[in-house]
Order: sequence, then structure tokens, then C-alpha cells
Amino acid sequence: METNAEVEIIVEDPIRSETLTVTEYPLVSTTLLDKLFQVIYRVAYQCHLVANFLLRPKTRGSYVALWLDGRILFILNSYKSVYTLPCGGIGRGETPVEAARRELLEEVGLDIAIEEFRPVWQQINLTEFKQDHITLFEVLLNTQPRLKPDGREVVWLGFRNLKDALAMPIFPPVREYLLQNRSAVAKKG
Repeated sequence: METNAEVEIIVEDPIRSETLTVTEYPLVSTTLLDKLFQVIYRVAYQCHLVANFLLRPKTRGSYVALWLDGRILFILNSYKSVYTLPCGGIGRGETPVEAARRELLEEVGLDIAIEEFRPVWQQINLTEFKQDHITLFEVLLNTQPRLKPDGREVVWLGFRNLKDALAMPIFPPVREYLLQNRSAVAKKG
């Protein structure tokens, strides 16, 4: 069963007298099994937060800023209320770039050569009751990719320009990356 469709939305912007194209990959339908996984992810995430609150772990994570024509790809996880980038923890024996590549494949179905990942930003993030050492990689795309939210962990994804992205509720370290690198980010197109 197909669970998503690529949607291009043409938006007339009367202020700037231009036409913008916003590409989204919304989840069109889900199965009962997908809904069950979404519930499991929400419960597991809440348990994860409680464990973090009690243990205050030190973790390492990789994020991927996927850029296309001056727009960045955002995802929405089924268990969070804020938008983020494809990201996840770095596994034992895995390098940060290997984790970034794996997460991009798992979360949006995009397989990109490891040489395309450019490390651009690092931060110690204290959100979610943990000390998370984040490494963020940028990947610049030349063509519109075929992406697909899995319908379980990721329920929405879409490209946004910097202005629109900063107006969205986004995960704090992602917002900080965009704000700290605003001039470089503006040149991605």
C-alpha cells in the first residue's frame, strides 16, 4: 500500500511579487500497524525522557541538513510536536558521518554517498535531560529527490526556506544552527 505522495504547492507571494514552490511529502494514509507503531514510539519516547531525567546521560548524535535550492528538509516525528532534521544517535563502532548517512536512509529513504556529507556544526545540547554532543552535516542536492516518510517514526517531511523554517516550531539545536549560520544558510540556494 502506498502511504505518501509528493505534493508541490505553488504559493503566490504578493509582498515579493513572486511564485514559490513548496515541496512536501505528507503521509496520505496509514495502516493499523503503522498507527500501532506510532503509539509505541510515543510511549518509548516518554520512557526515554524519564530515563534521561533520572540518569542524565552523555550521548552523541548526528543531524543532516539536506539543502535543495536554498531550502532545507524538515521532518516531523510521530512522537514529537516540533520539526527537526533527519537525525539520530551514533551507534557503537559507528562514526558520526556513518550515523548521519544511516539516519537519512532510515528516516526519509534517501541513500547518499558518504563523500557528500560535509561536517559544518557541532554543539553540546542539553535538551531532553541529556548532554548530547551533536555533529551536523550538510548535504547539497542538485535535483528534487524522491522521499518517503515511513509512516511510523516520520509522519511528515518537507522543504522550507530559512524564513519559513524559523517561523515553525523547530527543535532547539536545529533553530540554533540556522540562526548561528544564517549568512551561510542564506547562500545555500
